[in-house]
Amino acid sequence: MSCQNNKSINPDSEMLINSIPRSEYNTNMAYYTAKALPGNSLEEMLSNTTTEMIAFIGAIPEDKIDYAYGPFKWTVGEVLQHIISYEEIMLEVALLNAGVISEKKHTVYYNQNTTIAGANGKSKSDLLAKFNSVRQKTENAFNSLTDEQQKRMGILDGNMTSVRVIAFCISGHQTHHFNVIRERYLD
Repeated sequence: MSCQNNKSINPDSEMLINSIPRSEYNTNMAYYTAKALPGNSLEEMLSNTTTEMIAFIGAIPEDKIDYAYGPFKWTVGEVLQHIISYEEIMLEVALLNAGVISEKKHTVYYNQNTTIAGANGKSKSDLLAKFNSVRQKTENAFNSLTDEQQKRMGILDGNMTSVRVIAFCISGHQTHHFNVIRERYLD
């Protein structure tokens, strides 16, 4: 099974995160931002991340969705659900920090176990549909933010970060877990 990086992503695209001042995020955020997909704009980076996710899920054999590589380890489906749930949570944080919303919905009970809730019994198509729904909201939200809102600083996991850096964390978090799936779950 080949879940390699999508070849349609322009390899000449700039790593946009390199143009963002380090004062907008700290070393803890750099783990995921360094794994974000390339793009010459935030919109292109998110689009590349979307393309990658659709191709990645499509390449996973249906019989691997419920596979876990060991006892007490997440299944492939749970890892994919975690990626999707993390994105919902990060989008909420971004919108809270940007001042677009004022009420928490997803971040109130966030922990590793809640991010995999509901994964059992979901097919690839179920997970892909949920991903597409969440990603559409993410892309629409970030595309609607002004430059000032994207640069606004707020708290993410106890660290000061700009709203736009959260989009890079979403992309890098996805890449991180794709690498884990490739290394530990798939032959």
